Amino acid sequence: MKSRCACPSCNTILAFDRDKVSTVKCPKCAYQGNVADFKEIPMKDIQCPHCSATLKVKENAADSEIICPKCQRSIIPPKEEDVATEGPGILANKNKLYCPGKLELMKDDGQWSSSEKIVTLIRGMNTLGRKAASSRSAIQLPTTDPYISKNHAKIEVIMASDATFIHRLSDTGSTNGTFHNDDRLEPDEQINLTPGDMIRFGHTTFKFIG
Repeated sequence: MKSRCACPSCNTILAFDRDKVSTVKCPKCAYQGNVADFKEIPMKDIQCPHCSATLKVKENAADSEIICPKCQRSIIPPKEEDVATEGPGILANKNKLYCPGKLELMKDDGQWSSSEKIVTLIRGMNTLGRKAASSRSAIQLPTTDPYISKNHAKIEVIMASDATFIHRLSDTGSTNGTFHNDDRLEPDEQINLTPGDMIRFGHTTFKFIG
């Protein structure tokens, strides 16, 4: 198995099998020495928040910007204390998300199929409303709940400088309002969501999850 090691002369990271070679030559500075001179660099796996590719980075790479080789977008690896031990697609603590979140249907009118009960959010503006031919909402909810407007609310998903995602909920002037943890949002009010928050449109309730 190849190890990632640093050249003692120029710190270039090299990959080679330490068990199969005795000497190594750096292709950048031409330094040549014994394998023991090339110190192995501790690595860890992270997931790109843009394309979900798995990347290997140095353990001390937190706060250092890197470029994903798959999507060519910039990411900042999370600090060790932010990394969760469970949960697919998430490198986060309880309040930080390193990928856009989702809405899980909790209470509804009974018309939803199982595949429709998870609403996946995307980076940018997510407009939500009742499904109808005249609806302009990007996410059209397959509901017969008459208290949900065709253009009811929006969730803006913004990527912060530390590679976490911020989710901002607001009402779009709906007739019956948008509720966050049972509190009705005021006109033009924006609420930052955290995992576990409850969102209600009419008689339909969602839980915000990572």
